[in-house]
Amino acid sequence: MSAFPRLLFAPVLAVAVSLLGVASACRNASPPPDATPSPAPAPAADGSQAPLIGAGRLRIEGTHFVKPDGNAFEWRGITAFRLVDLVADGQEDQAAKYLTWAASQGLTIVRVLTMSGSLFDLRPEDGRRALPRMLELAAARGLRVEVVALADTLAVPVNLQEHVDEIGRIVTAHPNAVIEIANEPVHPSQSAEVHKPDVLAALAARLPPEIPVALGSIERGDGFGAGGYITWHVPRESGSGGWGHVLALAPGAELVTRWKKPVVSDEPIGAGPVFQPGRRDDLPARFRAAGLLTRLTGLGATYHYEAGLHARMPAGRELECFDAWNEAWTLLPPGVERLGVFRAGGTPESIVNAFDRGAILGVYERSDAVTGWILVLGDEAAGLTLKNGWTVRETRRIDGGRLLSVSRSAA
Repeated sequence: MSAFPRLLFAPVLAVAVSLLGVASACRNASPPPDATPSPAPAPAADGSQAPLIGAGRLRIEGTHFVKPDGNAFEWRGITAFRLVDLVADGQEDQAAKYLTWAASQGLTIVRVLTMSGSLFDLRPEDGRRALPRMLELAAARGLRVEVVALADTLAVPVNLQEHVDEIGRIVTAHPNAVIEIANEPVHPSQSAEVHKPDVLAALAARLPPEIPVALGSIERGDGFGAGGYITWHVPRESGSGGWGHVLALAPGAELVTRWKKPVVSDEPIGAGPVFQPGRRDDLPARFRAAGLLTRLTGLGATYHYEAGLHARMPAGRELECFDAWNEAWTLLPPGVERLGVFRAGGTPESIVNAFDRGAILGVYERSDAVTGWILVLGDEAAGLTLKNGWTVRETRRIDGGRLLSVSRSAA
């Protein structure tokens, strides 16, 4: 057996513990008086009682999420927009089947909408009615949920404050959830009020401070970064022979450094049955590389795909892309996101001193003083050199490049 897997699971650095409170500091100090206790867990699909998530909710420490037991939480998510709508429409069995599958794949969190007028018809009041049961189903399978409060607000009548306040009351009673106030706040499908960061910040300020909250994806304005954590929709570039959206992930590390809070790649280019420039990709190799690079940058990772809009399990090419993306958690060790620092290769402080820029699209690394992992995208035979003292201990060939495990000899 190759030594590579054993090497990859070497110990990593401890989590930074500087607790942030950018948005939560201005929230009410106590939960709403009508908050209800957490309901009894839902049974598993086979009728047995599945183990629940540990008592309590995720909290934010520095640039990462931490579970109630103090261990780091890996944001390994998936788009499942219609789960709440399935429950609202009396199709709870379909929602349960999807969640059982998601848990079986090692996923940790699903992203859902509580209202919609384009992908499916979900009135805000119906979304609020069905959300508690959907959260129960997820908790019984050990899954957390990113609850998106506002979507399609231009076409769907909604009282913003009433809806977000009620979502907050529901999530107060269900600790397996976090909240994103709005999906793509400045999207044409959103009302003019949702386009305003100060409006979303005011809505977030009304929520209980213990709930992790993001305002909405940050790419259209820094004001949307005022939540406790950040969501980012990576540019869906199709250049560089289709690899543009993978390369576009690298600047995410700068967002983590700049904002000093968790950043989640929440809706990158999605997988689809066919390639659609700027919207869908169908090459598993690029999703594998995207999963690896997302982790190396220190971002939370969400798999986005066409069937996920309707909470259907991936099949065909979308499943192949998912399997490749999900492999990132077997090719890199647990906690790599918290190890050392991220750098692009060929920069003054990087391990990679130089590389063949004509044959290699990009080189990205994460390392501490003695251990590192390097993702090389492009010709797998193209040359690169490491700085003195660093040695390649193992090379794993992957479609579209290679993954190196490196170490530094003692002085």
